[in-house]
Amino acid sequence: MKNNRGAEKLMSVYWFVILFLVAGGIYSMVNSFYGHPYDVREVESNLLSQKIADCVSYGGIINTEIFDGDEFNENFTEIFLEECALNFQVESLDEEYYVKIEFFDLSKKSLFAFDYGNLNFISNCILQEDKTYETLAFCDKNRFYSTKNNEQYLIEVTSVIGKEELNVK
Repeated sequence: MKNNRGAEKLMSVYWFVILFLVAGGIYSMVNSFYGHPYDVREVESNLLSQKIADCVSYGGIINTEIFDGDEFNENFTEIFLEECALNFQVESLDEEYYVKIEFFDLSKKSLFAFDYGNLNFISNCILQEDKTYETLAFCDKNRFYSTKNNEQYLIEVTSVIGKEELNVK
């Protein structure tokens, strides 16, 4: 009977060792999976570019608010956020977005451009090619063609998302 009790005590020690190993394994797996934020700046930048592209030109026809007669409407920059139903307000004090929309003729001569947001992000688009600068803002450029009164335009939408502190670690 004494041997049986000793074996039970030894088994209970092994039981607790196995229990702690399993709990530690579960904790480390959960921590490694949820411990780092997801970097969604690329997806967010692409969605922002697509939303702006739909606002500027829907169905291949340029938005009538962009033009004042035959000339580009200089006041469109003032009504841009309202017209495109965008809200760039964030919790932090710094602006986390930058958007530039540029119109070209078919010979790629710039006709009109306007931008909105944090101008400090412009240089990040140039440096994005270098992989050593992963914590910089993410840039996305989309180009598409659109028409107005049978005139064709090349439109380039550049959207930049900051949020380095929230997405990159």
